[in-house]
Amino acid sequence: MDPRACEREGELTALTHRLTTEYAVSRILAEGGEARESLLRALEIMGRELQWDFCLCWRLQPANPPAAPVMRLLASFSRDPRRVQAFAEAVGVHELHRGEGFAGKAWAAGEPLWIEDAGDARQFLMAEAARRAELGPGVCVPIQFRGNVIGLLQFLAQRGTRPDADSLPVLVSLAEQIGRFLDHDVIESALRASEGRFRALFDANVAGVHCSTLAGDPVALNPAFVRIFGFASRQEAMQFPSSQLYCDPADREALLDELRRHGRDVNRQLRLRRCDGAEIWVLANTVLIPGRDGSPDLNESTVIDITETKEMEQRQWQTSKMESMGRLAGGIAHDFNNLLTVINGYAELALARLPESAPAHDPVTRLREAGQRAAGLTRQLLAFSRRQAMESVEVDMEAAVRSTAAMLQGTLGLSLDLRIAAQPGLGLVRADPDQVTQIVMNLAINARDAMPDGGTLLLDLRQVTVDQAYTKRHVQSKPGQFVRLEVSDTGQGMDATTLQHAFEPFFTTKPRGKGTGLGLSTVYGLMLQHGGWVELYSELGRGTTFKLYFPLAAATAAPAPDTAPEPPAEGRGESVLIVEDNPEIRALMEEVLCAHGYRVESVGECSAALELAYRQGRQYDLLVTDLVLAGSSGARLAAQMRAAQRRLRVLYLSGFSRQAAATQGLLAPGDRADYLQKPFTPAALLSRVRKVLEEPAAADRTAEAHA
Repeated sequence: MDPRACEREGELTALTHRLTTEYAVSRILAEGGEARESLLRALEIMGRELQWDFCLCWRLQPANPPAAPVMRLLASFSRDPRRVQAFAEAVGVHELHRGEGFAGKAWAAGEPLWIEDAGDARQFLMAEAARRAELGPGVCVPIQFRGNVIGLLQFLAQRGTRPDADSLPVLVSLAEQIGRFLDHDVIESALRASEGRFRALFDANVAGVHCSTLAGDPVALNPAFVRIFGFASRQEAMQFPSSQLYCDPADREALLDELRRHGRDVNRQLRLRRCDGAEIWVLANTVLIPGRDGSPDLNESTVIDITETKEMEQRQWQTSKMESMGRLAGGIAHDFNNLLTVINGYAELALARLPESAPAHDPVTRLREAGQRAAGLTRQLLAFSRRQAMESVEVDMEAAVRSTAAMLQGTLGLSLDLRIAAQPGLGLVRADPDQVTQIVMNLAINARDAMPDGGTLLLDLRQVTVDQAYTKRHVQSKPGQFVRLEVSDTGQGMDATTLQHAFEPFFTTKPRGKGTGLGLSTVYGLMLQHGGWVELYSELGRGTTFKLYFPLAAATAAPAPDTAPEPPAEGRGESVLIVEDNPEIRALMEEVLCAHGYRVESVGECSAALELAYRQGRQYDLLVTDLVLAGSSGARLAAQMRAAQRRLRVLYLSGFSRQAAATQGLLAPGDRADYLQKPFTPAALLSRVRKVLEEPAAADRTAEAHA
């Protein structure tokens, strides 16, 4: 064949390879896949089509400080991997610096650089490894974007071969394309990292975040929102229209109207509904996000659960209201007493001057009796307003209560069982004995009226210490040592409305003419006058408990010392089942126990607990259950679960004292399960749970008893 024809054929073949390389690599980069994978494919095509024995792509590392930039290997290809293995391993762990060796010089110059022999130490940094890999000539092409070198393409041919010098323009062109590709990859990586950081912040936010369309369809929400509204999962919450969260639809319309007019709504307090129907209060900040390209407008709300704060505000408002009513009642009683002094005085004078046979004698007698009853009412108003005179002495509360109970036996009737329980060594309180009698009599008579068909009245005396944590949740309480008198009945109990107004003067649920409505208001005022306070706990159909706190005589005005709290008792992975129909208390207990090493499940009904224990065969170390449950009781549930799990330990919860609960039939006489009275602190819960778990189970105690 003509040598010139052979030369032309060789040139055409080389041109074909160059065109094939440029087209194939351009297609790979256009697909926009993962950077390393795409560069591996591109280097393989360049190596095979352009006869390079070893191809590398270096990439600038953005994490290094600008003063000391380095490049690391991003991808490499070898036509004979076994021959160049040692060289490839050395390059794979190498950090390339600007101006270092053959590639570093091309980086510093920002221009392509040829080398004749990679085995020459004067030309190549890893000459010995390159010589063993039989590598010779090569070229290095900077990858640039926006005037900056962001990487390098490095090609080495087998020793004894001559690379196609005319392929350099192709390599430069492909380096430019790879530069745009890598820059786009950096931007996408930054966006992904930014999105990841945003998602992490979004998920970690302690406030609930909820984004939805204006129609109420959820678009995004975070775990805090799921927790606040009691959903089982994010997926469940995403199926719940935001419009159904509002207790009053008018609140939602008002918020949307504000968004449409101003684009945002700031610090709105909303009464919303959890998924289980319980009402909560939240503080919401909402912004309008206009839709684009026909997409709907969105609104994003950040909500903070302020239910506890609102309840505290309500209690403080109630206290303030009672203070105002007390001042009003005191003023009225003072003026009314003046009038009664005149009325009753003239009535006495008239009776002294009228013979008994006089027609006016009987009407004036009735007038005097009415005036005396009115004077009794004013004394009660003065007690409520804390203006009734009192003579404080050191009083033995047990003796005072037993003395009053003896006087009450005839008044209460035979159908009412009066019981007294007292802790030994109570200590003395500073009080007015007559007023203590008045307090006990008022509460006992109220209890009698709440039990028309008979029942049990329990007077329970205990010495208690009130700490700073307790005072934060009870507005009128004070730290210190007290004698607590609990007056518990098994009567009708009170509904929410009655509870709210129970201590207000002239508020009564009795029929007209059967009560003045001053009995509980008198108790309220007298307790404050004694430097104590009264708490009321009641459930409709379950009875009522009044808790009266009298300061100990030796501890009056001496607050309990602030001792360093003991560290919380940690769990050891024990499984705990909580059964509590109040979702806020249930969520609190679950959060506290999970945070301290326990595995916790919680339900609101007995049926759900039995479903877990019997049908699903779940095993638990401890059952924590409220004593008062809808349609059943905690004691009955404990008995049913112990039938399946004999070593199950049980902890009861109740607002009633243990003796009051036993009196009301909520506890069986022989039930020795531990007991925690509401309200309790997280520390008290952890301590009691640890104590119960470390005691022998009921089955073990039974075995010991028979041993």
